[in-house]
Amino acid sequence: MTKPGKFSIQLSGTFILLSIVISTLLAFSVGWISRLVLLTSAGINPFHTDSTAVALREASSSSSAIDAILDDGSSRGMSGKDVIKQLPAPKVLAGKQVPYTTYTSKSFPNEGTSTSNTLHIDRTVPLYISAQSKKEFDGGPDFRSDTKKSTGDDKGWKPLNVDPPCDACSRGKEKKNELSTTTEGEEDSAEASSINEDGHNDDSDGLHLPAGQHLLVDIKDVDSEFLNSEERLASAMIDLTNESKLTLLSYHCHSLVPIGVSCAGVLLESHVAFHTWPLEGVITLDLFTCGGGKLVPLMPLIERLFSVKQTPSEGENEEDIPEPTLLWAHKLRGFREGFAPGYVRTSNPLDEGLGWSVLGRLDFDMKRPLLSTKTAFQHVDIYEVLDPDHRDLESYQMSLSYTDGAYESMHPELFIPNKILFLDGVQQSTLYGDAPYHESIVHPAMFTHENPKRVAIIGGGEGATLREALKHNTVEKAVMIEIDEDVVQLSREYLKEWSDCSNLVGSANDCFEDPRAEVRYEDATQYFISGFPTDEAVNGSDKFDVIVMDSLDPNVKISYAVDLYSNDAYIESLYNGLTESGILVIQLGESNTDDDPADEVGKFENRAIIKEKLKEVGFKSMHIYTEEHCEFQWPWTILVAFKDANTKQNWHRSAAETDLEIRKRLLTTKSGRPALRNYDGATHYNYQLPPKSFEISYCRQEETPDECAMLTTEFVGVVEEDDSSIAYNPVVERRLNHIVKAENKAV
Repeated sequence: MTKPGKFSIQLSGTFILLSIVISTLLAFSVGWISRLVLLTSAGINPFHTDSTAVALREASSSSSAIDAILDDGSSRGMSGKDVIKQLPAPKVLAGKQVPYTTYTSKSFPNEGTSTSNTLHIDRTVPLYISAQSKKEFDGGPDFRSDTKKSTGDDKGWKPLNVDPPCDACSRGKEKKNELSTTTEGEEDSAEASSINEDGHNDDSDGLHLPAGQHLLVDIKDVDSEFLNSEERLASAMIDLTNESKLTLLSYHCHSLVPIGVSCAGVLLESHVAFHTWPLEGVITLDLFTCGGGKLVPLMPLIERLFSVKQTPSEGENEEDIPEPTLLWAHKLRGFREGFAPGYVRTSNPLDEGLGWSVLGRLDFDMKRPLLSTKTAFQHVDIYEVLDPDHRDLESYQMSLSYTDGAYESMHPELFIPNKILFLDGVQQSTLYGDAPYHESIVHPAMFTHENPKRVAIIGGGEGATLREALKHNTVEKAVMIEIDEDVVQLSREYLKEWSDCSNLVGSANDCFEDPRAEVRYEDATQYFISGFPTDEAVNGSDKFDVIVMDSLDPNVKISYAVDLYSNDAYIESLYNGLTESGILVIQLGESNTDDDPADEVGKFENRAIIKEKLKEVGFKSMHIYTEEHCEFQWPWTILVAFKDANTKQNWHRSAAETDLEIRKRLLTTKSGRPALRNYDGATHYNYQLPPKSFEISYCRQEETPDECAMLTTEFVGVVEEDDSSIAYNPVVERRLNHIVKAENKAV
């Protein structure tokens, strides 16, 4: 019995349990509905799942579901209403075998983003097409190698149950062509060749190299609406990967607050990412791949997809809208040497000067490939660039505007982009360095010779060395021996300035068409060895007064270059091919510095070899000079070798005497302007003394020459006049230079 005023309530366990369950369900329902409303209003799909998994589950029971995916790319929520933002899903390219991957992610709440979307690869389309057509993809013309016979139709589809394609790939990349006729003995060299060619970092042999390529792109003056559209940017990223035959596994995008978009995509080959600044009209993008396909050829595609021109506002003239400006750089990443059997860095153009002096620089105002091809002998690349350190884009654009009174409009030739020629990735010449280089390699020797009638040019495929030789009115025949005819024809098309003789009175518009010019497409070593085996066996009229060797640099580590500087028979034939007063000119590559060791033990070993061999075959005197304005990274070294020491007397002419010879010797011009742009008497005067760095290098030989210990004019007495040691001796030459000039002045 209870006390008055107090109550006792007894509840069963079942009632308590039901109350807890109902309360929990009610709270969950309210929270779920609130989440649905909030996410939908923000443009986020609250029911987002992996579309690939859903499609694959439904594909086994109903083809109509796949039809719906193919016919209607939109996605709907459970309510049937359209989602505000629907980004496209990446798809498997036909013919690609993409391995299944695990996916791990972690998202963090951030007030700086208004939307966040993650899309995964859609594997259903190739499966659906294969199931519907009873065919599978064998690669097609874009995927097959040239030597492979297709068992499919023109588009690459073949009936099922046919043997699978031999280029099924590891990590999505094509495997080595199993139909190759390479024999077992040729296998190693073929593999090395493949690695050093386009597949320098390819995984086609199953070897996953720790290396890749990185493409960095910055674009300004881009349409702001495009830069703030997550959907359009995502579509552009997918188009980029699809058209470049890359595989986009997934991507993740954020729309930022208050404006801007950031996206990152995971590729089977690595990654692609970008960030936008819509108010500033700027997007920065980077693409990294570990595949063998080249990335530089993708630049026109990137420009087309992402360089969207600004839309003029009301009343704004479309002509006043600037074109998007694109800056880009390409870099090789990772490690190849030591990981790829047979890989040689100097055989990969992207690992040479082309890679670090042009492609790797992001600060060029303009960088445009005019040509990239491979001949039977070498890679040929021609680039057009504007380096802001010398010429900027604004001045170039002003030179094209024809603005009255503007200096740029009156002198447009001073502001045009530079052109650069690369052979196997090694810079050969430039538009603005053309005159200093080619004039310095030809005219010092030509004006030293009393009457050069026959000139031979070894190499010089651009035609500029030939152009300079033809400027001399004494020249009756100029024979150019170039092994690669394609280089000549490509230069005539893309580097017309190099072989332009239209300003010379009595010549042709094209130097190659000058009646005095003879171009021979053959190996120069064989030409001279077979034509000039001995000094006596050749008719004197066939010999040359001047031979200019404008070929590969001596420090290029390839067999043909080494042969040019070390072949005894070839070097002797050069001596035999000269008249008694003949002069040989050889470009010896970049200059050494005060810190370099002796040529014999350093990177200039071939330079030391050819100097010694020239002395052995009989050249009486050799002299080295440098030209600093060739637009190479270093001053360029040139050697002249005199068959008769007496010929060298003209080398020490005064500047005024050389200028007089120039006026007497050169053809007149139609324009009335001087025929030479860099070389004159004062320039030649500076060539007469070898640089100090060559004296220092000479004295660093293992056995130090006696004269190096004295380094005063007193040591002259230890050198006899007919001593062969003075054939090349920069110490003697530098110390005797003032004496020789005094004697010449007295004469």
